[in-house]
Amino acid sequence: MTKTLVIDCSLSKSAKNGELVGALKRFSECITVPFSAIRADYRIEMDVDAVVLSGSAARIVKPSHRDMFTATIDLINCLDLPILGICYGHQLLCWSLGCSVASLARPVIDRFEEVHVLEVDEIFAGFEERKTIPLAQSHYDYVERGSLAPADCILLANSPSCEVEAVRHKYSPFYGVQFHPERIKLKDRTCLEGHKVIENFYNNVVKR
Repeated sequence: MTKTLVIDCSLSKSAKNGELVGALKRFSECITVPFSAIRADYRIEMDVDAVVLSGSAARIVKPSHRDMFTATIDLINCLDLPILGICYGHQLLCWSLGCSVASLARPVIDRFEEVHVLEVDEIFAGFEERKTIPLAQSHYDYVERGSLAPADCILLANSPSCEVEAVRHKYSPFYGVQFHPERIKLKDRTCLEGHKVIENFYNNVVKR
C-alpha cells in the first residue's frame, strides 16, 4: 500500500482534517504533519509515495499568510513526488510554481458546484470531457487562469464561480484542485464524484 504525507495547512490547532484523511485512507496509509512543523531541515521519509496539501482558512492573497508557509513552499520546490493540493493547498502549490492569485467577487461557501471538465487527464479518468460534475466548494480566493501557462500549468477544469478548478503541471506529477474531493456530503445532498478524483490520483498518478 502507498504511504502519503498529508501536510495539514490549518491555522487553528483545533481544526481537523479527519474527513480528508478518512477519504485518503481508502487508498493509502497516511502520516499527517502540521505545516508549522515543516522547517528548512525537514526531510520526508524515504517510503513516502505522495504528498497531499490540505485546505485551510489561510488566505493565499495575504502576504502575511503566505509567509507562514515559506518552508512548505521551499519543500514543494524540492519535491519530485506526486502532489495533490486541495483548496488552499491547490492555491499554495500553484503559487509556489509561479502562478498569480486573486479574490473572488463572491465567495463560494459550503456548496456543490458544477465543475466543467475541460480535459480528461489522469485525475478525471472515467468522466466525460466537456461535461460537468458536482464537487464540494468552500473558498474565497482562486488561481488566475492567465498565469497558468507561464508557470507550466495546464487547466483541467473550471466552473461558473471559478476560472481554475483543477490543474496539472506540465513536467512534474503535481495536481491542484480548488474543490474539496474528500467532501461528498453537504446538508442533505451526497455526491460521490470527489472520491473518484482521489481514487484516480492514486491509481493513475501515484501507482505504487
